[in-house]
Amino acid sequence: MPDQNNPSLRLKLLPWLGGLLIVAVLALLWRPLSHVGEDPSSLRQWIEPMGPLAPLVFFLLNVAQIVVAPIPGYPVQVLGGILFGLVPGSIYTVAGMVAGGTLAAWLARRFGRPWLENRMGAETLAQWGQIAHIDSFWTWWLILLIPLGDIPYFLAGLSRIPLSRFALAILLSRGPFTVLIVWAGDSVVNLPLTWVALLMAVIGLVIIIGFSQRERIEAWGRTYIARQAAETENS
Repeated sequence: MPDQNNPSLRLKLLPWLGGLLIVAVLALLWRPLSHVGEDPSSLRQWIEPMGPLAPLVFFLLNVAQIVVAPIPGYPVQVLGGILFGLVPGSIYTVAGMVAGGTLAAWLARRFGRPWLENRMGAETLAQWGQIAHIDSFWTWWLILLIPLGDIPYFLAGLSRIPLSRFALAILLSRGPFTVLIVWAGDSVVNLPLTWVALLMAVIGLVIIIGFSQRERIEAWGRTYIARQAAETENS
């Protein structure tokens, strides 16, 4: 009989549990989502009877999409604006992002480099290995601005930065753009279709530019991290 307290067993179960949560949420939202093009506000009316359960499930969905990472974050953030509006949607989405990013760092710190190699790949980990020497709040704030997806969350587990400070770095670096994405989702409900299309086009252009220059940005980021790591070791 397998040991239920075995950390490696819990790690193997984690992606399955997270994936199951995401599938359950998407299945629950499938019918109202299929009508969102006809009447986006109907989604809000549909979740009202769920009460506090709806924000909790959405919060957990944001955590799961980082830790398990089977789906990109942008659609979930847009959904937050559609479901809850700008202010509540921003709170639930940003809180889930910060919690998920901090949990990813904790898992990496708890289970170490071998787990990260299995999770991210040895090549990716080798490219960013010097990040283990970084414990500066503002350096992490800058790293989180680089369009690397969820990778920095896990890499932070190799560093010595306190998780509370790392959580604040996530909030201050990625929080503002996340609120912008949530606002775009809220605008789907409140703005005329022409303005929604224009807004989505602008946000999409920003994302495309960021990812099209990703290699250059990553190269600059690795150089910057190497310099900061050297300064940290020599101090």
